[in-house]
Amino acid sequence: MNDAMIKQLDLVEQQFNQVAAFLASGQAPQLDTASQALHALTVELARLLPFPATASTASQKALRQRVVAIASGLQMLRDNLSRQAAYNQQALQVVLPTPSKSTYGSGSSVYGTVAPQGGVQKYLAA
Repeated sequence: MNDAMIKQLDLVEQQFNQVAAFLASGQAPQLDTASQALHALTVELARLLPFPATASTASQKALRQRVVAIASGLQMLRDNLSRQAAYNQQALQVVLPTPSKSTYGSGSSVYGTVAPQGGVQKYLAA
């Protein structure tokens, strides 16, 4: 099997673990830079990934298992990122509360809105 492919996969796994650690600890700036580095490494891995014809089936199977493990780990990271975003949104609501939406109408006026006129009459007579 291609040694460069295995080395690149090792780098992707290492960077993936670093992204997971930054996400778990809530370090947003480091998470951003680590995610960008992970993206660059995975693009390079995708370029190297077409299996060579000389590789044995056992080595192809081992490589495929490692890639599938990373893919399932990415799903877990996505879920954790969604949880972190929801947590941050709730914390922001505590710090900067927003008024709730009005149940009746648009709620733009303090005293309510004028009721729409019905029927044929389009004017108000005194």
